[in-house]
Amino acid sequence: MDVFEISEENLDDFREFLGDDLSEDLKRIYYYGIGASGGDRRPAGALVYELLDSESEEDTRSRICFFKAEEKEVRDSLQDYYSHTSVSENEITESFYELEDEAEAMALSEYGFSLDKKEDDSLSITLSEISGTELGKKKKLPDYVGSIEALSILQFREAVKQILFKGHMGILEDLPYLPKSWFDNGVSACISSGGRIPGLFLIRKTPTGVLMPGLFFAYGPECSKDLLYMIWYSVQKALELYSPGTVVRIPRKDAATRALTAKLLPGRSGAEIFFGSRKEQ
Repeated sequence: MDVFEISEENLDDFREFLGDDLSEDLKRIYYYGIGASGGDRRPAGALVYELLDSESEEDTRSRICFFKAEEKEVRDSLQDYYSHTSVSENEITESFYELEDEAEAMALSEYGFSLDKKEDDSLSITLSEISGTELGKKKKLPDYVGSIEALSILQFREAVKQILFKGHMGILEDLPYLPKSWFDNGVSACISSGGRIPGLFLIRKTPTGVLMPGLFFAYGPECSKDLLYMIWYSVQKALELYSPGTVVRIPRKDAATRALTAKLLPGRSGAEIFFGSRKEQ
């Protein structure tokens, strides 16, 4: 059995094993994969993790987002590689997971991770369900609200840079490195004002068709209104472009997002998931 880092050269060998969405994430700067294969070179197991705070003054953490292998020997080898190579090379001080799959969580608990349940920070809802809420009602929006399709790459990068300068990172560790094309340009919204772009609502459409907000921020005297305008714009465009069964996965990573979600989608809650952590070094 061989254990190795998953790279662009061997990623296609693991695509079916990992799924299209996670395989695409492995092309991103802070995502890493460890793979195992047998004598037939077929995938025998994999562990995928994302580094958090690796370029900040905070301690580096690792979010394990996939851990699967049928054989315990393979799981042992993947964990050994992660603990003795990945953790030290990336100076990881804590590893944690938030997983829907109980088998993956149970497997990690064998290696010193705690095991518990909680409500998922992310909320999944279909466009059909959204259409039946206040958000689904058509509204006349100001002309300065539109999609990011009209922005040049330079304008887009400048808009993201200005938001980052204001200390807002969104939920994407690698936001400064993601190209405009990584987001759904037709559904993602922006605010245009006097040659500036003081508001962005960036939405990713994953390879499997899930819509995921990645950055939601506006600044200036009308920022509260602008945030709502961008939501309405994006919802209306999504309802035009995609089928009612399309899933929207909304991350609720901070108090402001939770409050806004509770107001706009009252009564909705996240699924029950498994979570746990382990101190490293």
